Amino acid sequence: MKKRTNEIKNLSQQLGDDGNHSYPDFDAMWMRIEAARNAQDKKKTSASSRTVPLFRGRRLAAVLSAAVFVLLATPVLAYITGKWDFNYLQGVESAIQHGFGQAINKKVTNSGVTFAIDTAVSDDNGTTLLYSLNTGDKQERKWIFDQFDFKDGKGNSIARLDLVQKMNMQWDKGYYWHNWDEESQTYNGFFETSWTVPGNEANVQLSARGLQAYDYVRVPINLDPHKAEVQTFPIHDGGIEELKVQLVEGGQGQALLKYSVSYTDDSNFNIVGPQIVVKKEGKMVIRSGDKMTRTIVIEGHQEWGVQEGYSSDELLQGDNSFEFVYGVKGSHIEGEWNIGMFTLNKEKAMKASVTRELNIPIHSAQGDSILRKLIIRPTAIKLEVENKKAFRRLPYRDVSLLVNGRKLEGGERLEYANTPSHAYRQVYAFTVQPDLRLTADTPVELLLEHEVEEIEDYKKPIKLTDITDQKKETLVNVEGYPLKVTYYTKNGDLYVENESENLKFSGVSQTYIKQGDERIYGKVLFFQWEKNWLDWESSNKFVNVYRGFKGTDTEIYLYSFNIRHWNREMKVKLQ
Repeated sequence: MKKRTNEIKNLSQQLGDDGNHSYPDFDAMWMRIEAARNAQDKKKTSASSRTVPLFRGRRLAAVLSAAVFVLLATPVLAYITGKWDFNYLQGVESAIQHGFGQAINKKVTNSGVTFAIDTAVSDDNGTTLLYSLNTGDKQERKWIFDQFDFKDGKGNSIARLDLVQKMNMQWDKGYYWHNWDEESQTYNGFFETSWTVPGNEANVQLSARGLQAYDYVRVPINLDPHKAEVQTFPIHDGGIEELKVQLVEGGQGQALLKYSVSYTDDSNFNIVGPQIVVKKEGKMVIRSGDKMTRTIVIEGHQEWGVQEGYSSDELLQGDNSFEFVYGVKGSHIEGEWNIGMFTLNKEKAMKASVTRELNIPIHSAQGDSILRKLIIRPTAIKLEVENKKAFRRLPYRDVSLLVNGRKLEGGERLEYANTPSHAYRQVYAFTVQPDLRLTADTPVELLLEHEVEEIEDYKKPIKLTDITDQKKETLVNVEGYPLKVTYYTKNGDLYVENESENLKFSGVSQTYIKQGDERIYGKVLFFQWEKNWLDWESSNKFVNVYRGFKGTDTEIYLYSFNIRHWNREMKVKLQ
């Protein structure tokens, strides 16, 4: 089957608003896509829930009493928590505060730059190194190593990151990022990998070569907050062609800042993501809503689209100023920073850990799943879920853990499971927060919210007749939901728009035309400002374009769509 080249990807997540830095770390946003979840559009509806007994008479008390790390308390390491930003790694912060951090204290200086490894945290969730980088900077820049090598004691590569990999966003083995600390004028950061120490102890090696700087460019833009239409600003710098911005009233005291950035050279695209900074009286205005980002390839170049939520009172003020921030390639420092060999030990962490086999079935409209394992570690509580159907997952937008009524948010990743159905295993990691305390009697539940039912390869085509450059509409019923299809030609191309007045229907991002046994997929437009910006959960309008279309009649097929059952939830009682 022909691969869809413009399949929609929801890359939305929370950056968080960090008052310690003049601008958010865009790179960290991308790298923590798995762990930093976007809590967008969490509707407070009365839910029809059902409770599923998980252990069938076996209590979780034995599990929790074995996980002694949650019962211990050690003094907070102030020198670490004061310098390192654990916004995306609260589980690591919790492990350090509870005594599971391992002092490394190794550093090397070359070409006037000091690279130091301070602390390590290692358990079966992975390994994290806390490091610092002193480049002599007096103000913040973005520094990327040409190469970053993490090896075992025998020299076998665990994670090897270079600038090309970083630009291609290949994060399957490990990644690093650092933030500017104004007080110490150093960069404090993390290297994180899913690799874990085999056994209890292992020697590892770490080295880095070459440092490339990217300087932040801050350009004031004369954005009129009272204009509803799109405002365009030519940039012609840093590989950026132009910036398009739109301010939209969102209702209920909220407003949206939407912007897209088109590139002529996207080589810096994944290094320093562009951003609009809103200021009032010289101070940054902090957004009150979520931030969503999307990318799309247009004529061979990346385009970056952003939507941010603000308070209307904060965003739409006439005395606000707006600044466009992007990165350009700066100086380069040659040299090698070889930390050499050091030892990682996870014995203490594993003594405070436990794994329980569950094998409990879960039933949903998308097929059966099995809760396989509950894994408690100092950095996170994990749940492994095996899905019986290939390429399926638990059909819930939000999966969290309720510990004594407190909600722990979880990140998700997919792993291939070697099963007869070639299904995938989902792994949910629920961050262990620093102040979390568990006892043998602490109530624990799994909470599944906002069910999303996915329907693929819908068999009923939609007929488009008398196709001309005049817009025509047809209203069809799709699984009980009204779908308005608007179609017309422009410059020899066929445009097909679809949307529904019922927001439970997701809209259809991808359509196709059949030519014999071949499928001709439309090119998906997202934020090219043809009145089709996608608000993801609060909109369901999509546009497909069929280039060089010939004829006056055709049939359009719907590749896939979702039904958003926002009021459905399931609670799985763990204790």
